[in-house]
Amino acid sequence: MNALVRSTIKLLLRMKGFWFFLLITPFFTTLILSTKENYISFYDSDTPEMISELDGADEKVAYFNGKGKCVIKVYDASKDDLSEYMLNKIQQSGLFQVCRVYLPDLDNDKFDDLIKERLEVDGSNDRMGAAMFIRPGFAANLNGSENLEAFALYKLSEDSRTDILENEIRTILTKMGSQLVSHSGNVAGTLNALESIDEMIPKKKTVALNTADKNTLTLEQTNQKSRMGYALAILTLGYVFGGIFVAHICINEQKDCVFTRIKLAGMGMTEYFFSKILAVVFVTFMLTGIMAICTLFIDVEAMGMSIPDFLLVISLMGLIFSTLSLMIGLLIGDVMSSNVAAFTLWSMSALLSGLYFPIDGTTEVIRTLSYIMPHKWFLDGTELILIGDKMGQIMILCVTVAYLIIIGSIGSMCLKVKRVDEWGSN
Repeated sequence: MNALVRSTIKLLLRMKGFWFFLLITPFFTTLILSTKENYISFYDSDTPEMISELDGADEKVAYFNGKGKCVIKVYDASKDDLSEYMLNKIQQSGLFQVCRVYLPDLDNDKFDDLIKERLEVDGSNDRMGAAMFIRPGFAANLNGSENLEAFALYKLSEDSRTDILENEIRTILTKMGSQLVSHSGNVAGTLNALESIDEMIPKKKTVALNTADKNTLTLEQTNQKSRMGYALAILTLGYVFGGIFVAHICINEQKDCVFTRIKLAGMGMTEYFFSKILAVVFVTFMLTGIMAICTLFIDVEAMGMSIPDFLLVISLMGLIFSTLSLMIGLLIGDVMSSNVAAFTLWSMSALLSGLYFPIDGTTEVIRTLSYIMPHKWFLDGTELILIGDKMGQIMILCVTVAYLIIIGSIGSMCLKVKRVDEWGSN
């Protein structure tokens, strides 16, 4: 059996495709783990009631309604104290998510052109409850005779909360207008008076509680979890095709009657397939070893977990997917079809497990299917590790053992049915 393992490994090392996945997936995984992107908008996280700042006018806001809030996109050409106060009050109401893009270089002459341009784009290519355009010099315009000159509000959906938004803005403007009159147009005095009034209002306190099926993550932990999700998705592709390449060797050996000659030499089918599984284990730890070298270029603190925990997660995950892809390739018995099946396995598991985007808002059927996918359990285990729960490592170990038992049981049963005509009866 040792000779079979060595020969399989030698054949693997001669495959250009094997080296491609062996090197390219750790490279892209390292790039993902090294990024500092903010993924808060994609997740239903317990973020504080703060305005979401956008990098540009073209940035979409469709994904900022993680908690079902009505999204308001604000084009702010003023960003003075009173406009800031108004937007914060809207955000703190609890019904709305304010997403603001600051346009400091925009003057009044170009403002109307901006409104026309953005309404056409936002109405067809984005999804939001309303769009608000704050003109330059908001406080000065508000102190004038016509309050409507200070900003413009456009409803872009049939969400009834936009009517509440109008009433909320009207109330805020009334308060600001009365205080501006009382303080003779002094913005600083007006703002101090408004804040004094707000201090008299009972404060709202939000307490986040852990539930049986959901953990409370901080903003940084949510970003770490999302980065790990993308990293696991890319790295899994290497493990999946590592197992498929071992299956290719088995398929070619079957066509070349290698197994028949091995059987005549006195080796049974069990020993033969066990040697291929050992080759898969070698591929798994080889890819994990390359990823371990890549961690030298990653900020460990930014990952949110230690290097041993990270390597434990990816090695056990790789063992499951490489073994599963090996069994799928053997059962299909065709090189091209096994490649398609492996890619489908990878994409469906990553998609239904929530590695790319959260699935909390999907149907019950999709959420139930996600529990069948290995990625789902590894992402949950990663979440436990991020919050410092030692059960994360134990859960991942138990999940790995369970999946390997299931794969081995179902795979051996299917191979016994298939081997009558293709692999022999021993």
